[in-house]
Amino acid sequence: MSLLTKAGITKLSELIIDAAPGKAKDIAELILTAQGDILYRNAVAARLAAAYGVGYNFLHALNTGVDKPGWLDIQDIIAFMTGAVNRMIALPTLVIPVPDLSLVVAEDHSGGGHVGVPPTLAIPLPTVDKAAELSWLLIDDCEAAWDEYVQANVTSTADAVTKKIGAASAKMAVADLAAVGRLATHDIGPFDLTPYRYLRAWIYSSIGLSSGDISILLDSHAQCVSPEKDLDIGDIPATDWTQVTLDMGDTSGLGAIISIGTDMDIDKGIFDLWIDQVRATKGP
Repeated sequence: MSLLTKAGITKLSELIIDAAPGKAKDIAELILTAQGDILYRNAVAARLAAAYGVGYNFLHALNTGVDKPGWLDIQDIIAFMTGAVNRMIALPTLVIPVPDLSLVVAEDHSGGGHVGVPPTLAIPLPTVDKAAELSWLLIDDCEAAWDEYVQANVTSTADAVTKKIGAASAKMAVADLAAVGRLATHDIGPFDLTPYRYLRAWIYSSIGLSSGDISILLDSHAQCVSPEKDLDIGDIPATDWTQVTLDMGDTSGLGAIISIGTDMDIDKGIFDLWIDQVRATKGP
């Protein structure tokens, strides 16, 4: 352009180019472009990008209707081909700070100039103040028939059908002519029941029972001939297992129990009675 200025030409419209056919484009390119420019649509110059995107650069048509060129790099091409799913990104550097730990040991001036010893953290060991003790004692699991003593009009068996715990329960079938008194007894122990306060048992009856009808006997003599305890089982609904908790009161005389039994205090006629899992407990 400096040559045109020296010739007194200040407008391109004042420039007349006399060129051979097909050479006008070449002459225009030399005049209109600078180093690094390219021509598109035979008239518009575009500068090459010195640095663009990631990696190598590629020139392509933007397809905007005017055939304008645009630049692509490798990342743009990958995004176009994969629907912008895969992109090359530069992840931030993960820096894990290292804690700066230091131990300062101070001098102990209480008795001299010697270096004090850092305190030691002691982890206390767990201690058990009192060992746990068993809070109940199994007196009879009732897996066998109560047959130490059986009244003449009572049939005592182990019932594997009607039971609460285990494989069987102790069943006593009471006939119409059964007398008031002991129905059946079972030899146990000997058991020291002095540390315990309550007797627990599962009871099932074919008829409803009221307080004062049936009781459980505990004796330090065979066949409960002189029981130390005669414990009323209370009200029992018909055909339903009920766990009873019976207060034994003073148990100081129960140091050697060897027999347990059932006693009918009021004639109940014909009925069946089942007992399962009898235990002595310290709590109700």
